[in-house]
Amino acid sequence: MTSLPTFPMPRDTERPLEPPPGYAALVESRVARVQTPSGPAWLVTHHDDSRAVLTDRRFSSDPRTPGYPSYISGGITPPPGYFLMLDEPDHPRLRRLVTREFVVGRMEALRPRVREVTETALDSMMRDGRSGDIVTDIAYPVASTMICELLDVPATDQDTFIGLTDTILDRSTPPEEATKAVSDLMTYFGDLVQQKKADPQEGLFGRLIEHERQGTISEEELIGLAALLVLSGYDTMAQTIGLGALLLLTHPDQLAQLVTHPAKAPAAVEEMLRYLSINHAGLPRAAVEDVVVGGQPIAKGDGVLVMLNAANRDDQVFTDADRFDIDRSRLHDHVAFGHGFHKCIGLTMARVELSEVFAILATRLPSMRLTTSVANLDFRHDMVLYGASSVPVAW
Repeated sequence: MTSLPTFPMPRDTERPLEPPPGYAALVESRVARVQTPSGPAWLVTHHDDSRAVLTDRRFSSDPRTPGYPSYISGGITPPPGYFLMLDEPDHPRLRRLVTREFVVGRMEALRPRVREVTETALDSMMRDGRSGDIVTDIAYPVASTMICELLDVPATDQDTFIGLTDTILDRSTPPEEATKAVSDLMTYFGDLVQQKKADPQEGLFGRLIEHERQGTISEEELIGLAALLVLSGYDTMAQTIGLGALLLLTHPDQLAQLVTHPAKAPAAVEEMLRYLSINHAGLPRAAVEDVVVGGQPIAKGDGVLVMLNAANRDDQVFTDADRFDIDRSRLHDHVAFGHGFHKCIGLTMARVELSEVFAILATRLPSMRLTTSVANLDFRHDMVLYGASSVPVAW
């Protein structure tokens, strides 16, 4: 009996910004069978197949569904309110409560504040001399500040939820430790909810508390929803800023274009999102009916991983897909934000935040350069969201 390829796959240490080389054979197969820590699963790699799965209600997002695959050892039951890992009817009910919080107009109104926070972080880094670290000096401060302000979470608590978030998203964390981190995070947000209810204020948290008073959402769901927003809004942004900067530094022709034309920042961001696809572990789903994907029959109870980073390198959609090109056409066809029912609700905020950060970096640090080789950098291979632990620069 032929053994299945083991997933997740390691990246090439000399090309850490590229998908694992082992993907090539899997992409050729279109829908491939692999072995995950929780058992066999189907890997969906093509762009159109990925979009099809993500809009098909015959696939469940709930880890409690039989066959649901996991890229970590053991499984963690989603807390109430964590709608990213829920199906109908809870998913649309909870999602609707926060969708309006992330409408374009409201997010665009945050642009001046994003600019101010980024400039402040950059000022601090530049005061220390002529070198710094994009990850620790820019990415983490900007990402954590913006999500804390959006949710009115005390900035002094950043270390608490950052540490717990990293523990939860680390694939190498033992199951019992990950479960405890989830419990601790829920306890933290439970205490925060009680504080907010005792002194309700205007803002996102205040509006969610009002929904709870009206019976639209339970207190337990409110706690889980708050945790979801923090985890989704903080770590994804921090890792994209760090990796995006590294991507530009390793493609000096593209960085030069952005330095000359900072207005290209939104286009550069879209191409970064496509090229990097920091969710390198895939979106897990479980089939609740027999279904065919890309010509491959998938049985009820089978697990599926939708590989966004493979879909975003599909040559049938993106010409010369392995090339980083901020002038690329069809920039918005990528699936870095997911697709369908669970597409990221914070995508407008992400675009605002990222475009401001990279426009400012290009304008104020046009001579920015990496101070070590890429081979010397430490990457988050064992995390659900890929990233660089450090991007040291000088100017």
